[in-house]
Amino acid sequence: MTVALAACQKLGGVAGGDSNPKLTVGESVAGEITSRSTLNYNDGSRHQAYTVTLKNGEAVSLELGGSLNGQLAVFDGQTMLANASSNSDMEEGDSGSSVSLAFRAPKDGTYLVAVNSAGSNSFGPFKLKSSKIVPYDGKPLGADSQAIDWLMGDKQEYKLQVDKAGLYSITLESSAFDAYLRLNGRNVELEDDDNGGRLNARIRTFLEPGEYTIDASSVNDKTGSFKLSVAMTATDGNLVTRDGTALTIGQTAQSMMDSRARRTFVLTVDKPRQVQFDAIADGFDSVLHITGPGVDEENDDGGNGTNARLTLNLRPGRYIVAVTSLGSQQGVFELETTDLSGDAIDVAGPSNRKDAAEEAASAAADAAAVAEPVIQ
Repeated sequence: MTVALAACQKLGGVAGGDSNPKLTVGESVAGEITSRSTLNYNDGSRHQAYTVTLKNGEAVSLELGGSLNGQLAVFDGQTMLANASSNSDMEEGDSGSSVSLAFRAPKDGTYLVAVNSAGSNSFGPFKLKSSKIVPYDGKPLGADSQAIDWLMGDKQEYKLQVDKAGLYSITLESSAFDAYLRLNGRNVELEDDDNGGRLNARIRTFLEPGEYTIDASSVNDKTGSFKLSVAMTATDGNLVTRDGTALTIGQTAQSMMDSRARRTFVLTVDKPRQVQFDAIADGFDSVLHITGPGVDEENDDGGNGTNARLTLNLRPGRYIVAVTSLGSQQGVFELETTDLSGDAIDVAGPSNRKDAAEEAASAAADAAAVAEPVIQ
């Protein structure tokens, strides 16, 4: 792409001026790259150039749509200010996709916008849309707020003011670059790449009141316009945010992942029981890991979809129930515990224990315990 754009830059410098059609910010133009379009001699691709007049500091968003597999570039004379292309994995002749970029004028003047085909066999109609970007006002973000901005360097920082505790969803969306998010503050250190769908980033976590810092950046070192939004969902006082919380069989615990994408609970079993554990996750792939007397079991997708499920025969004792997520993803989940045993069960049957010798020994003891009268 660099070589192709260099050729486009060279031709734009020669043919630039009044011979290229004008592009007015806020309007759209339609065109088509054909065999008659201006040739880039180095690779046989073609281009169409437009001129746009801007004031110092004015920010513009450009979006290229249509069937053309194309690229966008903006030049100030012989200096390229910004560029963007469609999926780099596409081959010549593939159908096009949306390409967008954002740039800011470094001074008053006329700039050249080049629509360049991706290769010598790339032809087709296109539509170039331009719009003015209203710059972010710099005020701290809060619950149910958003900022429309453009990425100009490695990263940009934004302040987040949390006035009320709750579940916060922070989303960075862009069609110009692969979004990456970081959140820091109040003992919170989280980051995300693609949990927002496609190449967008999203962090979902419980936040206490205080000040936080959001870093918006790009994985693929591209720049362009984006939307940064913050949404808050109020939670009741029963949301579990600490490790070691006691579970009650037959009840559902609503919880959320910690910064390590993990949450642990404690279950105390008073008599032999068969218990079903379900980790129902909101937006991530849950994993269950349960350890205790004679038990060390793990499950990923035993429940519905990507939810985890374990059905275990448990002896009296203390068990650690850990819920984690694949890929260290964040989010809220529900942990259900269902008693399938009635008053008592025979744990000498199919077992969850991995050590055969221990299983045989403990089965006899458990059977004897079950034989004793159960005092209600």
